[in-house]
Amino acid sequence: MASISVCRFDWVPALRAAPPGVAIAAIGDVHGQIDLFDALREALAEELCVAPSRFFVSVGDLVDRGPGSLAALRRAKAGLPETTAITLKGNHEDRLLSMLASARPEDVAHWLEFGGGDLAEEAGVRVGMSGWVEALKAAIGQDLLDWLERLPTLARIGQLVFVHAGLDPEAPLAEQHDRTLMWTRRPWLDSPGPYAETVGVIHGHTPQPKVDLSHPHRINLDTGAYRSGLLSGLVIVGDRMRLVMAAR
Repeated sequence: MASISVCRFDWVPALRAAPPGVAIAAIGDVHGQIDLFDALREALAEELCVAPSRFFVSVGDLVDRGPGSLAALRRAKAGLPETTAITLKGNHEDRLLSMLASARPEDVAHWLEFGGGDLAEEAGVRVGMSGWVEALKAAIGQDLLDWLERLPTLARIGQLVFVHAGLDPEAPLAEQHDRTLMWTRRPWLDSPGPYAETVGVIHGHTPQPKVDLSHPHRINLDTGAYRSGLLSGLVIVGDRMRLVMAAR
């Protein structure tokens, strides 16, 4: 297995300040890269120890396209000691749940196009065999499936909003639709902001070569870990933030 390195970048002014006494860590799209997830999760947990109130946010897409989807889900569900863990539902979790609920050929095909075959392989299930959908549900486990169903699509901590994909830039926060929060790209990516209630938005979903901290209203943490070998996280403490990344 390739060795993992963790890099902590310099502190810079925060997109929006964290509430007093609060430290926040957010992590981008994992996509089954469990080695990167474990390394970055440990590093971010260390960063959070500076504050009495701690939040760890995953912006979703823990599953598919990598060998450790189920492992990543179990880690996320277990959370971290003395920390409020928030896992958001991404479009890949949404696609998985839709496929398991319907098992229609077109839904299965879409799920496989999204990299679902890696999850099935991890679970020891051969797609297409008799009873394979029920076997996959059993391998995931009802407790984990129930947790997945309950995952939120938006979290707010002070003036920071966390979603998987983005917002409808024209809609109030209370009127955002789940599908937009999990699946949108445009007009979100073309909108300069500011957004509703002048919040700063942390999201993933759209892979990019590196995290751009120059936008005044949003930060995208998806650095395409499944193909780049780079998983990105962000720490916000007071009015400062910094990137923390794991790479192989």
